[in-house]
Amino acid sequence: MKDKVLKNNNRIHSKEQVFLDAFYFTFGFIISFAKISGMVAPFCLSFSMALKKRASIFSFLGSIFGISLFLSSDSLIYLFILSFGILVKFLLEPNDSLKNAVFCALCFILPYTVFIFMFPVGFGSLMFLYSQTIFCAALTALCTQTLKNFSFEFKDKIYNFLVFLILCVVVLMSFCGFNFNSFNLGRFVADFFIIQVFLIFDYSLAAVFGVVATISFALFTKDFTKFGVILSISGFFGGLFKKVGRFFQIFLFFSTYLFCCIFFGGFNIASLIEAFVASIVSLAFPKEFFSRLISKGKNFNDYESVSLNDKLSLRLKFAANMLLDLQDNIKRCADIMDSSSLKDINNIYDNVAACVCKDCGLNTFCWVKSYQDLVSAFCDVSVTLRKDGSVNEKTLPIFLQKKCCKVKDMVQYINFSYKEYLCFEQNKRRVNEARDIAKEQFSGIADFLIEMSDEIKSVKAIDSFNTNKILEIFKKNGVKVKNLFCFLDDVDRTSIDVYLNNILKKEKLEKIKEEICDVLDKKISYSSFIKAGDNFKISFFEETEFSIEFSVEQVAVGKNKYCGDSYQYFVDERGYAHIILSDGMGNGKRAALDSLMTCSTLRKFIESGFGFNSALKLLNLSFAIKSKEETLATVDSCTIDLYTGEARFIKAGATSSYINTKGRILRFNSKSLPIGIIQGISFDSEEVLLSKGDVVVMVSDGATACDLDWISDELKEISKKDTKYIAKHILDLAKQKEDKEHLDDVTVIAFKIV
Repeated sequence: MKDKVLKNNNRIHSKEQVFLDAFYFTFGFIISFAKISGMVAPFCLSFSMALKKRASIFSFLGSIFGISLFLSSDSLIYLFILSFGILVKFLLEPNDSLKNAVFCALCFILPYTVFIFMFPVGFGSLMFLYSQTIFCAALTALCTQTLKNFSFEFKDKIYNFLVFLILCVVVLMSFCGFNFNSFNLGRFVADFFIIQVFLIFDYSLAAVFGVVATISFALFTKDFTKFGVILSISGFFGGLFKKVGRFFQIFLFFSTYLFCCIFFGGFNIASLIEAFVASIVSLAFPKEFFSRLISKGKNFNDYESVSLNDKLSLRLKFAANMLLDLQDNIKRCADIMDSSSLKDINNIYDNVAACVCKDCGLNTFCWVKSYQDLVSAFCDVSVTLRKDGSVNEKTLPIFLQKKCCKVKDMVQYINFSYKEYLCFEQNKRRVNEARDIAKEQFSGIADFLIEMSDEIKSVKAIDSFNTNKILEIFKKNGVKVKNLFCFLDDVDRTSIDVYLNNILKKEKLEKIKEEICDVLDKKISYSSFIKAGDNFKISFFEETEFSIEFSVEQVAVGKNKYCGDSYQYFVDERGYAHIILSDGMGNGKRAALDSLMTCSTLRKFIESGFGFNSALKLLNLSFAIKSKEETLATVDSCTIDLYTGEARFIKAGATSSYINTKGRILRFNSKSLPIGIIQGISFDSEEVLLSKGDVVVMVSDGATACDLDWISDELKEISKKDTKYIAKHILDLAKQKEDKEHLDDVTVIAFKIV
């Protein structure tokens, strides 16, 4: 399994690396067009030098390719600078901020120094060269420091945010160099980007990116500065009316843009057309495209997240195996200690021989000449001890009464040794019971760790973007949330776990669910509230392919107020339906208590994340320690994946279950014992793939006391009826067929896949 995980991770990593190489090359190519007042700027050198070796080389190559397309006397020197940068990065591999900054400055200043010696320049040009060198080195240091732990959660870290803004400045400057007649690509990209910012976020970020656009335009050429100011104002007003809707926001943006163009003078029809086209494209653009892109961006290194989940999964399984090994070690040590201190009833007579017969004058006669008679007499003593608990001179065998000259001492030592033997046996039983309980605990916890490892491995990624949007929904509805997580599983299904201090009314929960559906653009369902201490948890999950039509009918035996059978039906946070039926020992209040404890405890275990393997073992353990008296109950359960229809039946001492699938009747029997009888419980399990229209009937043994086959015949005839009719019909027939000498409670559960 570990080799398979590593192989998958390597394949994902390889694809990701190809994408990253292409990205760095493309980015280097784009920023090579960034110019300040028409002159080539050193941005491509700074960003390429800040990257790690492989990424840096691809970025350098992209920049060299971009500059080579439009060679000039000014850009020729940059080819030498970038080539020198590749050589330094390849040979010396500087990685920390200071080294990258120093080498970046050297890569920039050394070729220029040679160039100045060959072609002398004035003082102003030297100062400009000096300022470029300082700026280039400082930008490299900033980028290196930030990219070490770069996160797409740029709002959380100021350095990440600064570098992101600088990247935006440089990219916009690069795009501004592309003109198609009067249509400028940089201005159009800025318009479109500002619209997306105020649609997704708010007016504050729109204003910030408006300032970014202004800086980009001003650095590129002073003639573009006013367009940056106009864009900032328009983006601010567009974001200000976020609650009104995207159509009105875009309309207000364009109207403000038109007004500002007239107000500031110098009306430019080309820039107005660019803003209009950006507005139309934004209206036609998929609403959630950038939202999902940002969400995926936050999980840019998804393969690393998957690897982390696999690592946690493997670690949990390793811990589970260690617990199982510990359980085996305890058993081996216990067996060795038991064998070294082995005692049985024969030790009584060894004790008598050592303490009474050793110095007796008849020792040779009894233990040599009459050994067989003596052994036979001691066997009779054992029978008496087990029957009466002690012996006296009159109950000793005739051989000992006539031949033993130390009868009183023998009786005393036999009784004393027998009491010692009984104490040893009692302590041994207690130790074995405690040992069995410990083994059951280890086994249950180990199973739980394995189940949790599988669940962790199934989580593909945390959807931070939608987590924040759903949090806003709860806040808007006045619900205080302690924690909220939105995540994707290994088949890209969305799940949401919400932790609250209070339970919510059904009406409010339905309203919140509808709003979540709108935000995620998915149909969402939710499981019932789970309470743990003072905390509540509710889980939302994508609407399932199937649902359950559920009905139950039950009747208590005779005039009993309590039915000895209990049941539970619920859907968990993963979209699994669980049906649990339990029959307590006997009938009446005591049986009802045992079956109720079984069903409710199993439900709590499962809702808390336990699987049936670990839940049944821990439940069996709780039965062992809850009472000195023997208590037991059957377990009959069915778990259905409502996305796929896969069903798993588990039985511990329960009677048969019946399935009508596509007109074919299946019967699932059980040979296992109920819980509470022995430690180390085993159960019967069977898996079936169910589809729409299939009907399942689960019954307590009161319905099958007379015969097991009649329910199959009835189910074949009535399976097209609704489940309420099916449950009631089978219950009525069971009461008619019941054995009057062995009456029992009857419960019939019928459910259909719809």
